[in-house]
Amino acid sequence: MEQMVQEKIEELRIQMQKIASDKILTDHRVVSILLITELYIFKKIYTKLVLFF
Repeated sequence: MEQMVQEKIEELRIQMQKIASDKILTDHRVVSILLITELYIFKKIYTKLVLFF
């Protein structure tokens, strides 16, 4: 179940990045998408580090 959720989140994140790629970087929606993406990446790295130690 957790794997399915993670795959769906990754799929949605990629879709958001595709939408944001052709927008002006000052657009508030693009900034939101970038922040969500950064948070997701940070969470993924943090989770791997916690599991590693």
